[in-house]
Amino acid sequence: MKYQSVLSMFLLFVVIPVWIGVIWVNFLRIKDRAEAFFMAWITGIVTMFAVGQIVLVPLIAAEATLTLAVSVIKMLYTLLAVISFYLLLEHIFGCSLEAEKKQARRMNAADEKKSVFTAVFGVAAAVLIFLQAFVPAYYQHIDDDDSRFVAEEVSAVVHDTMLKDDPISDRFMYWDMGETRKDLASPWTMYVAACCRIVNLAPAVFSHTLFPFFMIPICYAVFFLIGCILFRDDREKVFLFLIFLSVLLIWDYTSTHTSGSMLLLRIWQGKALVAGFFIPVLLLLFYRILQQRESVREMALLPVVSFAGSLVSGIGIVIVPILLAIYGLVDFIYYRNLKKTLAVWMSAAPCGIYLVYYLNGII
Repeated sequence: MKYQSVLSMFLLFVVIPVWIGVIWVNFLRIKDRAEAFFMAWITGIVTMFAVGQIVLVPLIAAEATLTLAVSVIKMLYTLLAVISFYLLLEHIFGCSLEAEKKQARRMNAADEKKSVFTAVFGVAAAVLIFLQAFVPAYYQHIDDDDSRFVAEEVSAVVHDTMLKDDPISDRFMYWDMGETRKDLASPWTMYVAACCRIVNLAPAVFSHTLFPFFMIPICYAVFFLIGCILFRDDREKVFLFLIFLSVLLIWDYTSTHTSGSMLLLRIWQGKALVAGFFIPVLLLLFYRILQQRESVREMALLPVVSFAGSLVSGIGIVIVPILLAIYGLVDFIYYRNLKKTLAVWMSAAPCGIYLVYYLNGII
């Protein structure tokens, strides 16, 4: 494997998402450095997926080439990066130096109170997460889904088409988009094909080696932020929470459909991303939104998650609005704020649009 491809993957799934995610961190006004970094990483990935969904669906319907899709996606990512850079400069030159010094003093005082166990548990959690990311990347996990998903990605990269080649017979399909019509509503394979073009990797190598290595830590970053809310920023308890989750997930392979299997073995598949990434992301946002009575800034992320969840799988098109509907009801029962509840429910509109086509494709 070329080192250039590894570096490209690092740029695509760490540097660029964090850079784009600065937009959301600035909007959400997150001050803690660790939380800001992980939130930037998570929201950046979600935003990139959402951009992929917004771009790919109309281009696939228009029978455009994969090359054109990659070019448009690159331009939009560049635009978001420029906006993020502008906001970063504005923050640097607009903030008060004295305020920064006070913040640093508060952080130093807090650091002095940390016990040595916090560092030990933090290192232990990091080692466990790294091992969980390394094992599937080094040993791989291949199953029957390769015959459709990876085959569609290979056809797209080789023939420069999108969902026009039958993954079974490799024949050109004139009458529809994808092996099943729902593929157009959730074109995850075409997004993977676009990423493969960007980083110059074969789809099978991308899916079975480097993508899990980066995606598994991102999923644990979501759990870290959830832990910060549950344990009120007590980092020692948060790291213990991550260790506990790691143990549960490592020993969770009782079938191919458990949480551990989806996260640690099948994370390259769209439905596994829904289970291992998008459901925890929604829970994280729900926790943050529930902490305030009125409409909060985190609600702006809900439509973005709707677009991104629709990209990865038809399951995402269905599950995301169900979770939004349930949370909206819970929030209304708790706060009696109809305006806020309606805003949560309206966030499912992107999924609703794709759901119409999705249902039309499977009925």
